[in-house]
Amino acid sequence: KYLDNSGEGLAVLCESFSSPTLMRLSKEFLKKYPKAQWVAYDSVSDENIYQGLNNATGSMAAPKYRLNDAKVILSLDSDFLQMESNDIEHSRDFATGRRVRSEEDSMNRLYVVEGAYSLTGGMADHRLRIQSGQVAMFVAALATELGAQGLNIQAPEVNASFDKKWIKAVAADLIANKGQSLVLAGRRQPAHVHTLTALINDVLSNTGKTVEYIVNPDRKVSDTDALVSLTKSMKQGKVETLVILGGNPVYQAPSDLGFASAMKQVAYSVHLSSHVDETS
Repeated sequence: KYLDNSGEGLAVLCESFSSPTLMRLSKEFLKKYPKAQWVAYDSVSDENIYQGLNNATGSMAAPKYRLNDAKVILSLDSDFLQMESNDIEHSRDFATGRRVRSEEDSMNRLYVVEGAYSLTGGMADHRLRIQSGQVAMFVAALATELGAQGLNIQAPEVNASFDKKWIKAVAADLIANKGQSLVLAGRRQPAHVHTLTALINDVLSNTGKTVEYIVNPDRKVSDTDALVSLTKSMKQGKVETLVILGGNPVYQAPSDLGFASAMKQVAYSVHLSSHVDETS
């Protein structure tokens, strides 16, 4: 049937992956069934980072931070020492930048903007507490201040009040350490925050020095919008066969999606997993 209709009504739901073999097979699958859907979803992922960098660079790249080369670091709701991806590597590199071997050595300086106290916030030299939902406005305010201090950057107007002395000080410190500074945002922040963060790093001459962007052609990134679209199609009866490769979407998907009830509208479903769970 699916050979005759090009896979219409057929869908595959998997976890994100970075596998050459699985990427090759997924491409062959979609080539054979071009009307089928292949969606990846993780409840916790760097999806926002990938989307933001895609807007900034034109590719689904992952950031590679060189914290050991950064003299000034600004963390925007990013607990990079504990909760973000590559936290062990980040902890080692950050500690390297804090190591003083002689009187001539100086430690890196860490600024943290966050809503909840974190391990990274506890290590900060200067910490500013704001609501997590205001981080996007803070980044825009920072970009505006960088422009006021001579950098060629534009940012949207901000209708919020922040500590102006704090923003002026961090902007001046970042500019004074162009090419040796780093601004990074956490995975919980929306894509446009990561887009603006990448722009700020670029105008600070940090790109290729304290941060670079790595493209993995074999990476399938989690896509919440695609999951929402798939669930809608399931509820409308447009998905007849659903193959779930790993994961537990009944438990992990956003509760307001109603994924479990949507599965009841699918005539035939398959779940390949290591153990029996809610989806099974």
